[in-house]
Amino acid sequence: MRLLLGSILSVFLLGINGCSGSTDQPELAQVSGVVTLDGKPVPGLNILFQPEVGRAAVGMTDEEGRYELEYLYGVSGCKMGSNTVGFDWPPDSQNMVAIPASHTGTNAFKFDVKPGSNTFDLTMISDGSGEVLPMAD
Repeated sequence: MRLLLGSILSVFLLGINGCSGSTDQPELAQVSGVVTLDGKPVPGLNILFQPEVGRAAVGMTDEEGRYELEYLYGVSGCKMGSNTVGFDWPPDSQNMVAIPASHTGTNAFKFDVKPGSNTFDLTMISDGSGEVLPMAD
């Protein structure tokens, strides 16, 4: 009986130790900022920072246009390195504004996310370049 309990305890402890090992999550850095269009905050807009390889980090602007990125639900941060910024409206969005084409596609904001805390303000100006309304589901 003692041998059986010892074996079960050993397997349990090995399982716990194995589960607390490495993770495939990349190193993350904190990213926040403010989104404005023609000097006014853009509330309720989803912000996506897409690295060259891997999952995007996302955030949503508040009433003052501020955002903070999350890599996973409850895990703040963004993958370090080069990131391209995308925009999207959540389903049932109210008061959507068009994003100037000069800030989308090949002209999108690009940032190099460094270790630590990063602030990237996304300042857009309607410039007659044509406007793209981000897709809303």
